Amino acid sequence: MEGAAWPSSVRVASNNLHLDLLLDNQLGSGGEGAVFRTRYGGLAVKLCAPDDSSRDRMAALFARLRWLPLDGIPLCRPLEQLAPPHVGYVMELLEDMVPLRELCDPPQQNEDAWYLGGGGLRRRLVLLARCAGVLAALHDRGIVYSDVSPGNVLVSADLGYDEVRLIDADNLQTESSTAARRLGTPFYTAPELLRGHSGNTVFSDVYSLAVLAYEVLTMNHPLIGDYVNEGEIELEDDAQRGLMPWIDHSTDDRNRTRFGYPADRVLTRRLRDLFRRTFEAGMTDPWARPGAGEWAAALHAAADRCLVCPCGQSFLAANPACPWCETARPPALTVTVFEQFPRLGEGQPPLLAQDDLTLVLQAHRPLLVTNRTAVRHAEDPTVALLRMEWEGGTEVRVRNCGRSMVRRVPPQGGNGLQLIPGSATVEHLRAPWWIHVDTELRPHRILVLQSVGAPDAR
Repeated sequence: MEGAAWPSSVRVASNNLHLDLLLDNQLGSGGEGAVFRTRYGGLAVKLCAPDDSSRDRMAALFARLRWLPLDGIPLCRPLEQLAPPHVGYVMELLEDMVPLRELCDPPQQNEDAWYLGGGGLRRRLVLLARCAGVLAALHDRGIVYSDVSPGNVLVSADLGYDEVRLIDADNLQTESSTAARRLGTPFYTAPELLRGHSGNTVFSDVYSLAVLAYEVLTMNHPLIGDYVNEGEIELEDDAQRGLMPWIDHSTDDRNRTRFGYPADRVLTRRLRDLFRRTFEAGMTDPWARPGAGEWAAALHAAADRCLVCPCGQSFLAANPACPWCETARPPALTVTVFEQFPRLGEGQPPLLAQDDLTLVLQAHRPLLVTNRTAVRHAEDPTVALLRMEWEGGTEVRVRNCGRSMVRRVPPQGGNGLQLIPGSATVEHLRAPWWIHVDTELRPHRILVLQSVGAPDAR
């Protein structure tokens, strides 16, 4: 929709209310139109390119959204259709949100300062994890989003928050109807769609998510390395269709890049593996791509392994020094997570290490342990359960900020110390202790504080 002449105001079909558009505040655009803020707080407008079928398509959209299971999903939903001659709808919009595109387009100079200005590595990981979680929720309900791109994902403008919303709800399709329409944004569209071999599916969604994640984290598009960037324009088409190696290909280095951040600076080994699966085997076999839930877990795990340097940048704790300023890694403790199962006969209860849930507790930076880490199958994984504070010595203060009892238990077992909601205790690192989040009678998780080294970069 490049070069489209958009109107300055539109009319809502239901009540003749005028909405003045701010065309210089366009949030996103795609093949079917563009999204704009309005001068009415909390509202935005999606304008579609008019054609003979647009009005009927909007009517079908509203009918479809009435029965799609979207409760609890952070999606900007259509409220009212626009009156002729315009085609589109009004949607709810949080005023303090900006397109994720603002974290994808670095300047030619001062890249480090720009990266930090967007919240640094940890915030980027959290925002992407939340975006992957939204897609996972849609996919679990048999819904395909269809057009994952920087303009269709909104994030909190305030660096103190990390909320995520998807816009452009007319992209939504059910899995059974994915062959009917092919939607996508250039450079984020899965190769099977470009080749005409498939409609939009959950596999094309996670491909687009992987492109977006790599770009936000490394400041590089995964397919546009130096070879493609400096070659003929046709090479870009070949790269998008999966005919060129991606820039971090495990065996083909033709398309490496000298720009952006190297993968090992901003990605854990687990994330690098997910990108390889997507952009190597997954270029021709969509089933080889990691699912949205796997992406969400890996991105959250990487965020949990980040430390904050005095220079302000956050970095993966496996690094011995800050990659941005080379200051030595600040003091930190490892919070290891185990799964404990009820005792079977004599002996100790069975334990299973949950390496992907490991956290780091940095000196002078309180750590909130949420249900996502501590509770199996939590209904709301974002709810805080424990607050841990460490000043760099031998004592750690632990407060129960949840709603259920937790237990401080020696490794050998026993009743230990019970922490009711709101209570706190000071624990000594020299004396081993474990925090149990449920009784011995049910499978549950255990948190173990350790003062040895940094977590593995997985």
